[in-house]
Amino acid sequence: MENEQDLVNQNQTAIEEYFDIVKSEYDNERNKKQSFENRAGLLLALIAAFCAFILENVKIVEVLSLMNSTVVFFGGIKIISGVVVYIGIAVTLINIFKVINVKKHDNFEVKDINEVLLVEPRIIALCKIIFTYRDIIIQHRTLNEERAKNFRNAVYGVSVMMLFTVLYLAIPC
Repeated sequence: MENEQDLVNQNQTAIEEYFDIVKSEYDNERNKKQSFENRAGLLLALIAAFCAFILENVKIVEVLSLMNSTVVFFGGIKIISGVVVYIGIAVTLINIFKVINVKKHDNFEVKDINEVLLVEPRIIALCKIIFTYRDIIIQHRTLNEERAKNFRNAVYGVSVMMLFTVLYLAIPC
């Protein structure tokens, strides 16, 4: 009779629906992490190719020599552009590495599953699993939000770098 009562109680709850939700959200957060890392890898390849172009056309020695010469309006803009190009590279690389940086993600600790947990009433076990996944999802979300911010900053860095590279190359000196 007690088992029938447990079954009725479980059927009168939304516990299985919540369990499905947390499993789905867990998968979503893991996929976001992978997506950010993939996009950061592509951005890193782009920046590597662009750096070869920049190092050939926006030479730091040339920017420094412009600083030692008499600065006119366009010379000043060229100096600033050259410096900002290198700042853009640094900002981009720092933020890409922050995205790719391996941070420990919490996972469901399967080694803690034992005989005691296996014979727990189903509704109690599902509640524990849901709460565990909830905490894991919160941690993953926090890390993914940090990755999103760093990725956005890396994209801004690339954009600034490209814009100021064009500006630098367009100014004759």
